[in-house]
Amino acid sequence: MDDDNASDNPTQVPVYNWETIPAFDYDGITVRGFRGSNVAIGYSHLRPGTPMKPPHTHDIEQIFMILQGRVKLHLGEEVHDCGPGTVVRIPPHVEHWVEPPAAEDGVAINLDIFSPIRPDFLALTKYQTEKFDE
Repeated sequence: MDDDNASDNPTQVPVYNWETIPAFDYDGITVRGFRGSNVAIGYSHLRPGTPMKPPHTHDIEQIFMILQGRVKLHLGEEVHDCGPGTVVRIPPHVEHWVEPPAAEDGVAINLDIFSPIRPDFLALTKYQTEKFDE
């Protein structure tokens, strides 16, 4: 398939791999992004001792998943110990944050799914060649 023409023909769909998608470093958190027309995915490596994003909220729904490692997810007044396979829905406007993984747990890999797309994720997906319904 010729990726240069993929966006002109909707039946030609580019195929990507997380290992080759451009990575961005946010204060020690490595993030890669991928999107569709109405959803975005963040694939992140969280390292022990890395400062995490402070408590925050946003206007969109988020699905939080841990693929590897272990972190503590603060969701409102609750704290969840999240290991591989954990999946959590974070509703809009609910304060949340993650503690970095403990040294003995090593790097944690998580997926975050946002719908609709978080505007700040658009910069992470500029490499994508296909056209999207906006």
